[in-house]
Amino acid sequence: MFDSYLIEIDDVEAGLLLRQGSAYVFHAVAPRWRGFEGTVFPDPWTAERTLRRRPPRRLRRTGGGADGGTPIGPSPDRRRIG
Repeated sequence: MFDSYLIEIDDVEAGLLLRQGSAYVFHAVAPRWRGFEGTVFPDPWTAERTLRRRPPRRLRRTGGGADGGTPIGPSPDRRRIG
């Protein structure tokens, strides 16, 4: 197996999977997949199936910064799927 994989969903680069020990950590490339940032998958095939089945969560904006808010998603805990 490789140490990294590019995951594409419907011809859109969703993100990168980087090996961490015996698992893979997802790093979003496209903003719509940020909800999966930091998710740990046992293998690349499970990651791709999960990303295809589950629509990405929409990011919420909160008031504050100069840009009108900072996008936030789920907590950055390392969720393990699989």
